[in-house]
Amino acid sequence: MKNNFHIKNFEELATNPLREKALLIAEAGLNAIDIEKAVDSRIKVEGDILELHHPAYEKKGDYTSWLWGIKINLKEFKRIFIVGIGKGSALASAVLAQKLGDKLAKGIVIDVKEPEFKIENSRLRQDFGGQVKLKIYKGTHPLPSKQNIKATKEIITLAENLNEDDLLINFICGGGSALACASDKELKEAAVIFKELTSSGADIKEMNIVRKHISEFKGGGFAKIAYPARVVSLIVSDVIGNDMSTVASGPTVFDMTTKEEAENVLKKYGISLKKIDLLETPKDQKYFKKIKNILFVCNNDAVLAMEEKAKEMELSSRIFSLSYDGEAREALVKLVDEIWPGGVLLAAGETTVTLKGAKKNGKGSRNQEAALGLITNNQLLITNNIVALALASDGHDNNEAAGAIVDSETVEKAKKLKLEPEKFLENHDSFHFFEKTGDLIFAEQKSFNVADLMVIIKEK
Repeated sequence: MKNNFHIKNFEELATNPLREKALLIAEAGLNAIDIEKAVDSRIKVEGDILELHHPAYEKKGDYTSWLWGIKINLKEFKRIFIVGIGKGSALASAVLAQKLGDKLAKGIVIDVKEPEFKIENSRLRQDFGGQVKLKIYKGTHPLPSKQNIKATKEIITLAENLNEDDLLINFICGGGSALACASDKELKEAAVIFKELTSSGADIKEMNIVRKHISEFKGGGFAKIAYPARVVSLIVSDVIGNDMSTVASGPTVFDMTTKEEAENVLKKYGISLKKIDLLETPKDQKYFKKIKNILFVCNNDAVLAMEEKAKEMELSSRIFSLSYDGEAREALVKLVDEIWPGGVLLAAGETTVTLKGAKKNGKGSRNQEAALGLITNNQLLITNNIVALALASDGHDNNEAAGAIVDSETVEKAKKLKLEPEKFLENHDSFHFFEKTGDLIFAEQKSFNVADLMVIIKEK
């Protein structure tokens, strides 16, 4: 059973019943966004019919707005292509390629890593290494490189040669803003933007406005290039609020922002317009009439599965937020204030680690810092009989760990080891703190990147 867990050190971490429950709930969330399982369950190819459908959740209100289902008759198209952009897109594309088999003409993908995936179809297996069927590039992130340009140019060439009787299926995932880089000009300007905007405190929305307006590919540019083919983009959201125009800077989504807005962002942060040659994004609606953008997977999927798991264990649960943000070190502390005896509180989103004032930067990231922030308020854990965890949905919290789990056991281990959590927090060295206490969560990196996931349980 151990090998079936996404959390690789599940058994080592499940040292008491409350911990085990928290880990099982987190495991349910990771399983719901497992890349192979998601593609396999949501995309069916039977004969000449391609069916895309979202699992039916019996929910009301906001949760129904992202459900979808469409059928496509593949006989209507002469050729079928796949393009993958972003983290997790390579594995997703490989699963879809196998489903399409001989129906697939060609596919090109750029991801941060190649997938570990067994290709059953002999033609796909032969071509998987870089010949014809499914060509996979390993690009760089968060800064683009020449390799990213090479892959993006191949994708553009593929799209430029599409006709109105072609079908293009895209997987567009987080990280695509850096991975998809169309030219040397964009590469140079992206480096300036990343350095100067991030150091000036610009938020991700402002960053993406400028990114869209230095690229012929982003901000709906890819839709224009692929015109007049029929395009279905399966979008995996890693952004708060699930704005599809923000994921990978929206290559197939109509861009509501303008060149003037991008200029205003640059002016706001004192960046010379001489450094950046801004472009206007496509505004002619004809390029988007044959585009279908689908929110394929998002944090809702993970959190609703976690909520369902809590119910199975007869625990009272509540979703605190699906767009949780703020300072990482304070995130779990704030959630503890909302918990009740016998309750489970769930949250998803993306917090921020502010490095200012640190004398020494250690090793760690958002989720590990969130857990460490709670440890510095250790009385919350001891007196309230609480267990809490935070982890990155794709198993990579900007280092080899996915996150961390904490409770009174962690506090006691830290005391025995004479660790001072405040000093580790000051140096943003959460990884090494939890490495010493044995509370790091390690997970298989086979789930989509949709959000950071948080679980808090309080004993009755």
